[in-house]
Amino acid sequence: MQLWSLPEAIDEALWRLESDLTQGRAREDRVRRAVSLLADLPPQKLAAAGQFIRDALVPVPPAPLKFLQRWLGGVQGERDLLRTTPGLEYLFLFHRDGHLREAALHKIDEAPPGVFWIAAIAYRQNDWVAAVRAAARRCVARVAAHVGPEGMADTAFFLLARVPTWGRWRLEPQSDPENLFLMRPEMADALARRIGGATHGPVGSVLRQALRQPYMDSHLPALATNAVQPIVRMVALHTLIEAQAAWPEGWDREMINKPFNIYRPIRQYATRPVARPASKSHYLEQAARDRSVVVRRLAAATLAQALGREDAAAWEMWGPLLALLEQDSDRSIRNRIAFIRCRLAQARDPLVPRLEALAGGGRHDPDRDSDRGREVEL
Repeated sequence: MQLWSLPEAIDEALWRLESDLTQGRAREDRVRRAVSLLADLPPQKLAAAGQFIRDALVPVPPAPLKFLQRWLGGVQGERDLLRTTPGLEYLFLFHRDGHLREAALHKIDEAPPGVFWIAAIAYRQNDWVAAVRAAARRCVARVAAHVGPEGMADTAFFLLARVPTWGRWRLEPQSDPENLFLMRPEMADALARRIGGATHGPVGSVLRQALRQPYMDSHLPALATNAVQPIVRMVALHTLIEAQAAWPEGWDREMINKPFNIYRPIRQYATRPVARPASKSHYLEQAARDRSVVVRRLAAATLAQALGREDAAAWEMWGPLLALLEQDSDRSIRNRIAFIRCRLAQARDPLVPRLEALAGGGRHDPDRDSDRGREVEL
């Protein structure tokens, strides 16, 4: 597997920056060039590019004596360079020193030069230093006021897929979910278009995380109909069918072998209610007629889960839906509908066998499926 490497122009710019920092200087033109070139990278390369940037930010040597400092021509420490060099604050977001990362976040008070740097600022909300996380949260709030909805939507599209792997931001008692996920009502349209038009990537996970906030609720019917990826249509329809949004929220474990102390992980979900514009049957039928088998399986699975929960009136209303899924081209869907038909047919039989069977009459047949496994309470 070939490892990703920086483009040649960015690699050269970082090499020149490293050479300057080794001498205790940072030329403004070289810093601006490095920041500009990195801004063109997609946010997905943030972690990989951050390692290259971190390696280029070598420790600045301590300032020599005053007469040597004058003779060498203005050697400065890292804090002085950060304060006096425009653009260096973006590169210092990846510095090894948490104090300098915090100072860099305090300095940023304008629209960053690209989506890459917006994501880099928001990514610091999961920093391993508490003071940096707090500074990043405030910096995101400042930057959001200067960035358009399209840029914030592109950043949120990248971050929301990675939030389930974050753990440190939950340690912040004053963590604001709207700042963390960059969700605002005015950018919901842009994010919905980004999710609905995406042709690749973990879009289903992005939508589930975006549903933490209610800003995406009004876009669910459109996503359920027009989204390119089937997983997006499935998540939107599942949310509308159940009238609640669900997103991953940690892990639990279940013991499967007590003598050997073996557990299996179980994904935990958090939920919130969602207003449903149409009836549950409407969205079930939409799922059953979808062009993707993944979405049609959702309809069959939802009907199977309704066994024992819905009354006879609901199943009578869903009769045409069952008939439609019985003719589906996917065998797993047909098998599930056959199972539902069998259970519904068994539910019409009396739970207690006839008196002749209890008395040993000739009508009792122990090989009949309808009589197997019946428990009689006397």
